[in-house]
Amino acid sequence: MTHLPVPSTRPDGHTTNHDRTETRREAGYEAGYIETYYADGTWCSRRYDSDIPFAAGDEELEQIALGSQVARWNRLPHIIRAADGSITETIPAP
Repeated sequence: MTHLPVPSTRPDGHTTNHDRTETRREAGYEAGYIETYYADGTWCSRRYDSDIPFAAGDEELEQIALGSQVARWNRLPHIIRAADGSITETIPAP
């Protein structure tokens, strides 16, 4: 199966600083994950298979908490990225 990188700019103007294939490889989660990241001045949380975040806001800790809750609901790991795009924490699936 071939995975394409996330486009650097989406039609709505949102930019990303990494691709999901690399994230899956970095974290060792081929089955999927929830990701909290910083883009365009906003903290966002999304599923691994979506370009569009399910939540976004100004507060980093709120997005981390929300991403962690959604990860628990879906029994997926939660990957937390720093503003520079590097992985700072990985919370395993429950």
